[in-house]
Amino acid sequence: MGLEPDGDISRREGVVRLRFRCPDRACECGSWTIYEPQGHPHRTFTLAVAASAVAELAASPEATLTSVAGRCQCDRRTVGRWLRWVGRLAEPQALGRFCVRIDPSGLPPPSLSLGQDRIALAGLLVVLLERLARLLRERGVPLETGPGLAEILRQQFDRYRVVSWLTRASPPLHIEGVWAWI
Repeated sequence: MGLEPDGDISRREGVVRLRFRCPDRACECGSWTIYEPQGHPHRTFTLAVAASAVAELAASPEATLTSVAGRCQCDRRTVGRWLRWVGRLAEPQALGRFCVRIDPSGLPPPSLSLGQDRIALAGLLVVLLERLARLLRERGVPLETGPGLAEILRQQFDRYRVVSWLTRASPPLHIEGVWAWI
């Protein structure tokens, strides 16, 4: 992956990267990859991209991991990791009940059982986090504009110093602690 002179991102297919493992098994470094000159070891994605990918998968019957990955310019496994990650952030019923406590005249909490449908679960969580962020903004909580997922996680970090890594399992949201924000 590199930058062309005009600033556009380009892919270099067929680039061989060498991976080495330290011969000393007790060594802390483990293994490392040698990248080509000007190469970058990884790409980073914003929470807006992850939320958009999950929402697209949940809302569009034609969307697949591969098609969404192509649109986001990432691997389908990355989109799968985003689905799992979002699906583990909170229980939709608890998040929905909390939204109803803030706005009793709004949407009822989800009552359906999603079972093993991880796409529907992650999509519902993205929708509920958007709703929660909108309700909090209406109540005067200073959230920036942007995806609800990103704003709720930013507030969780500011308040509790809990880091939610997009690339690994994150602790569940402190849903009840959101009352202190209002």
